[in-house]
Amino acid sequence: MEHYGNTLCISHAELTAGIMTTANLNYYVREGKIRQMRRACYGTPALYSVESLPLKYRTEVYRRNPDLQEKADSKPFLDTIEPDGMAMQWYADYVLSDGRHLTSEKQAEYANNCAIMNAFRRRIEKSNSHRLRQSKPKLNKTDFWRKAAAALPRLADRFPHSLPESDRRLQRKFNEYLRDGYVCFISKKFQNKNSAKVDDDVKESVLLQLLAHHNNLDNVAVAKLYNVVAKEKGWKPITASTVGVWREKYDLVTAAGRLGATNFRNVKSMQVKRSRPTAPFLMWTLDGWDVELLYQATKTDKNGRSVTTYTNRLTLEVVLDPCCNYPIGFAIGTHETPELIAAALRDAAKHSEELFGVMLRANQLQCDHYAIKAMTPLYGVMADKLTPARVKNAKAKAVEPYFGYLNKTYCKLKNNWSGYGITTDPKRQPNAEALNQLRHSFPDEAGVREQIVQMIQLDRACKVEQFKAMFADLPAERRLPLSREQYLLNFGAETGFKNAIEGGGLRPTLLGVKRDYDCFDIRFRQYAGIRWTVKYDPDNLGEILAVSEDGSLRFMLTEKYVQPMALADRKAGDAAELQRVFDYNRQLEGHVTDRLASAYEKTEQLISEMPQLGILNRYCLCDSRGQHKLPKAQQRLKAAEVEAIEVKTVEVPVVPHGAPSTDIDDYSIF
Repeated sequence: MEHYGNTLCISHAELTAGIMTTANLNYYVREGKIRQMRRACYGTPALYSVESLPLKYRTEVYRRNPDLQEKADSKPFLDTIEPDGMAMQWYADYVLSDGRHLTSEKQAEYANNCAIMNAFRRRIEKSNSHRLRQSKPKLNKTDFWRKAAAALPRLADRFPHSLPESDRRLQRKFNEYLRDGYVCFISKKFQNKNSAKVDDDVKESVLLQLLAHHNNLDNVAVAKLYNVVAKEKGWKPITASTVGVWREKYDLVTAAGRLGATNFRNVKSMQVKRSRPTAPFLMWTLDGWDVELLYQATKTDKNGRSVTTYTNRLTLEVVLDPCCNYPIGFAIGTHETPELIAAALRDAAKHSEELFGVMLRANQLQCDHYAIKAMTPLYGVMADKLTPARVKNAKAKAVEPYFGYLNKTYCKLKNNWSGYGITTDPKRQPNAEALNQLRHSFPDEAGVREQIVQMIQLDRACKVEQFKAMFADLPAERRLPLSREQYLLNFGAETGFKNAIEGGGLRPTLLGVKRDYDCFDIRFRQYAGIRWTVKYDPDNLGEILAVSEDGSLRFMLTEKYVQPMALADRKAGDAAELQRVFDYNRQLEGHVTDRLASAYEKTEQLISEMPQLGILNRYCLCDSRGQHKLPKAQQRLKAAEVEAIEVKTVEVPVVPHGAPSTDIDDYSIF
């Protein structure tokens, strides 16, 4: 059914579908008892006026379609409604005074309002244009808006809206829409402050100060304090529920005051999303953790009584490679100290040598600010770049979650597990009563140290193959070696004594044994008068580092090779090491000779320029071989010159008993 002109009509198909037969319909049309409003043509059905139907047929039509009139009245409007894309975008972009956007439901509702109003405008313009062509008066607006208001509930089925269903109010809203555009539909409740009790900047500032107070006042206390000021100023009082609304609205502004700057940065500020290093040694991060494993310790108090405590914990310093959370280094102590950090870094260097045959440094080291001034030189040795994390920013350090992983994966399985942090749900904590009963079975400090070592070793065993496989992805230029000299300088143990150079080099006492060390660097023997500090690795005594008192001189010394006295005791490699000594001595002698020759040449030039120095020339100044430049001395020098004899190592022949000694080569060198 539909309206044709201003007449409610029913189609031929609807009439002949059980209301009347085609023959009856044709009869009534011929007799003029049913008015045909439109003849049928291709694709267009014939229409008949509902009001012209005989009573029994009209009654059946209304029985079958109780809302016939409403449907018929709404159909012209429904057919002309088109979605307004511009309105949809405008409401999507609209920002309220408090910075919020409209909800998606409100955006759709307001856009439908605009679409329906656009349909009303098109109906009015089309009808007036049609009437003008027929020289008829314009549309009766009163009748139009009555039908439009009546059609709104039917339109809401397809286009949910918030238009008034009163014809007079609908007409006023239409005129407002034509005048103001899209903004006329935005409800005043979103921005109306007329009824608000906190309606200016001064009142708002007072309320914000109370909400941001460091004592973290509750809503009742805030309302009470605000109303004290409001009473003096003549403001409207507020309730605790009003404070709750404002607390939620300005949670971001008041969070720093209530919770502190650290909490604000960790919770409210924008967080940086990071990816793990793609290969080992690109980055290390280190930190200390109080291991959640309890041990018992017995001490004697000032009264001489033994007191046993069961709440003691050790500190674990971990150097973590976050490429796969591999603990490359660790150290255990009673509390975090610079010495404990150094021990963890030393273990990292040693462990890298165990895995890859060479000590390696990190490209980047992340640390906290604990003892950073004192530790920076050591950090600079162990890494190419140092990037301290921001103070109290636990999220920045990848090692922090690793401690939680250790606690959950390993510590939790021990009977002496102390639990999680104090802020954790009590239901997840260990039974305090059970811990009290088990306290006498807690291990001592050595036992807990062993538990921690086993924990780290087990975690390394689980990840070492992945760590080695990822090492292949480390570019060659990123493989930064840590020299033995730097390792000993920063991590080497000291004897506590000073040593001077002897004929056989340095003879320090290491681990209770006197050992001989020497250096093939010619410069070392130039500092015979210096006393040296010896730094050594207890795990590898093959090399030591000799450091002068002011640290300006450093020499790497190797343990002296011991040559057998008896030729029969010689073994492979002895000859090579012996030759190495010979070569060094020859080089040393050549160095001395060159220096004397250089000095002679410069002095000779000086004498030639100053004849008055003849006495010095004759009696004091010598040539590069230590000889005076007198004629007789020159003759003695020529007579004494011989060819250098090269000593060769040969096998000793077996000499029969009684054979002449002249047949035996001289092996006095040995």
